[in-house]
Amino acid sequence: MNPYFCQKILQGNLTMSAGIEKLKTSIRIWWKIDGKRERETLYNTPPTAENIKQAQATADMIAQQIKLGIFDRNQVFPNSPKRPQAYFNYYISIWETTEQAIVAPSSWRTYKNKMENHIRPYWGNKLIAKITTEQFEHWVYKVLTKKLSVKTIRDLIMIFRTIWSYWARHEKNRNDPTEFIKLGEKDSEDIDPYTRDEIDIIINSEKDPALKNLWTVMLWSGLSSHELIPLAVEDLDLANGHLFVKRGYVDNQHRATKNRRRKRQIELLPIVLQALESQIQIVKNNKPQTINLLERDNLTTTKHKLTWLWYNPDTGTHYTYKRMETLWKRHLDRCQVPYRSLNNARHSYASQVLSSGAVSAEWLANQLGHADTTMIHKHYGKFIPQDTKHIINGLAEALNK
Repeated sequence: MNPYFCQKILQGNLTMSAGIEKLKTSIRIWWKIDGKRERETLYNTPPTAENIKQAQATADMIAQQIKLGIFDRNQVFPNSPKRPQAYFNYYISIWETTEQAIVAPSSWRTYKNKMENHIRPYWGNKLIAKITTEQFEHWVYKVLTKKLSVKTIRDLIMIFRTIWSYWARHEKNRNDPTEFIKLGEKDSEDIDPYTRDEIDIIINSEKDPALKNLWTVMLWSGLSSHELIPLAVEDLDLANGHLFVKRGYVDNQHRATKNRRRKRQIELLPIVLQALESQIQIVKNNKPQTINLLERDNLTTTKHKLTWLWYNPDTGTHYTYKRMETLWKRHLDRCQVPYRSLNNARHSYASQVLSSGAVSAEWLANQLGHADTTMIHKHYGKFIPQDTKHIINGLAEALNK
């Protein structure tokens, strides 16, 4: 190796110099400051005449910056493997700080687990500037698709893209390695809603008045379990036939609805109005409780005084998901209806409403808090066969067939 000294500068008793060395397949730039020799290898830079010329210019610049006292190694060699910023792990840390501050705690735990289980082990110690589209596609198609669902892979791609963007935003002409990924869609699993007969059995066989009201609202309102559990008297406007969804209860925390679409007005069927009127009488003497509601920004909390509809006398507050699930399983066993989870009641409501032929998909989407009808058509688009005879009869009558 032959060193090429670009210049040598004496400043008092301090000797500073910089130069280049030709290697077999690359070029190395070196410099001395305070008597200490440092160097950076320009990988993938063969020692051609043009590359040597450019490397020499960089060495000249370093020598001049050292003389002026303004040399910054990180600026001259931003992708140096000797810098923490050169590695994917560095940007994971930035993502963690930012993401945790802006997403719901429950969502953050999910994202964090996915990142730690799949992204950090594979990408954390890799030089981020060296990541290629081909490497990323190999990870998705050869590693992830063998063990994960399409939905999980999509989540991982989203997380990877966000982490990668913290580096790419400071780079020029950086191609997104996730850009050309294509994932096939599996057919969504058929939901198994309760039939009309099963719904009637569930409601009519319940002996506890409060639980009968609870099952009625759960099966005939379209609320999710996390919306139903923290429902309060203050959320009701029964005179006008509706209620307002203002909060959810997730991971033992009261939260504002996760988006404005979910904060909505629900129109109520007469059977639900009757159940809610009955339940108000049951809880009317309960004292309101003050809660801290985590707002949508995931930072601010506000206080609210609320009278819980589904009051649990054993705990002095509303039911939890776990307790309600226990009561639900016990009741289904008693009335010999096959078990489906609490949220299946929401599926059942949607299917029953659609099978009536009386409402549009747009109306149902609004009731359920969906931004559009995509989820309606995907999950609830099929009629329940045993509940649709009245529709075909009505159609035959209308067509005189």
